[in-house]
Amino acid sequence: MILDRLETYYSYFSQRKAGWFILSCVGLLTGLGLIVLSSASLSFIKSENYFYKQLVWCAVCVPFFLVGCFVDLKFLKKHCSLILAFFLIGLIAVLIPGIGKLVNGSRRWIAMGGFNVQVSEFAKIALMLWLAKYLNNNEGNISDFRTGFLIPLLVAAILCGLIFLEPDYGTAMLIGAVTITLLFLSGTKLLYILFAMSGGLLAISVLIYLNPTRMRRITAFLDVENNKLEGAYQLWQGMLGFASGGLYGRGLGQGRQQLIYLPEAHTDFIFPIFSEELGSLVAILVLVIYLTFFLTITHSAKKLRDNFAKFLSYGIALTIIYQVIINVGVVTGLLPTKGMGLPFISYGGSNLVLLSFMVGLLLNCLSENPKEAPQFEQKINYSMQK
Repeated sequence: MILDRLETYYSYFSQRKAGWFILSCVGLLTGLGLIVLSSASLSFIKSENYFYKQLVWCAVCVPFFLVGCFVDLKFLKKHCSLILAFFLIGLIAVLIPGIGKLVNGSRRWIAMGGFNVQVSEFAKIALMLWLAKYLNNNEGNISDFRTGFLIPLLVAAILCGLIFLEPDYGTAMLIGAVTITLLFLSGTKLLYILFAMSGGLLAISVLIYLNPTRMRRITAFLDVENNKLEGAYQLWQGMLGFASGGLYGRGLGQGRQQLIYLPEAHTDFIFPIFSEELGSLVAILVLVIYLTFFLTITHSAKKLRDNFAKFLSYGIALTIIYQVIINVGVVTGLLPTKGMGLPFISYGGSNLVLLSFMVGLLLNCLSENPKEAPQFEQKINYSMQK
């Protein structure tokens, strides 16, 4: 009886109050990220002052969030193929010397007005829009091999292939994982899904084997302690950060790993700094916020009448939660080292702008009238009366 009543309250809350709850989660996570960045800015990265840069990016994000909130979903649905084509051209342009900016051996950015724009970040949402429309338009033929599997997979493969060439294996794998999951949720046959996963893993394994740098990352990941001064140095220092903080943390500005020991302490490896200064309990709380954020989105999205809005909401939720899983898996040693920031917390302009637009778009989708809305009202009123 108690569990039934809790389920009723949760259903009502997540369906009717999801927007405010999502905004609260995003605001809390972004605020915590700024707090940790302000602490990190007092140490070895103080010359860059990433805290104030992130504040500027937060201001830049506001109009993108508002555009996501108020853009006409029918307009996006109508022009999503054109949007995808635009960013495919952008991914090709990134690979051209003189247009794409080379940083640490990777050509992922285009310099625009003093900012470095990572095109692959925006290509993610372009693909999500196209997939949402495609799955909505082909709902009745989704079990067909060509319509429900081959065509959407080829489109995603072209996008991932261009991102692989940058090279950016992490983003390509993220896009592939989201695409496969959306196809599975839409009703694509499990046999096709397993075939795609097997082929993807085989292709990634071959690419890693042929790339000496990434192969060293794998071997270092398999034996962290013996490679702690070389290939696994960053991971080892991150683990020390987790251990140093304990349950309650060393306090803001008191962390040692961010001083000179842990590279990329403000981006990919911000979570160990977070745990070292604020403690494991707060770090676990952050993971609970991410999980609740994801469950609220998926629970609300499945009630939507419009399948385009539903699949788009699923795609956004999966993109964010998979990014969390990859980042946390890397910094805790569960996954091989791969550069990918922690959503809303890590420093990064392009990703934060994209996330803001995605959250706005998500709220836009969830504002659609849900299925069985009267039943929600009746159930909550009945529960309250009891």
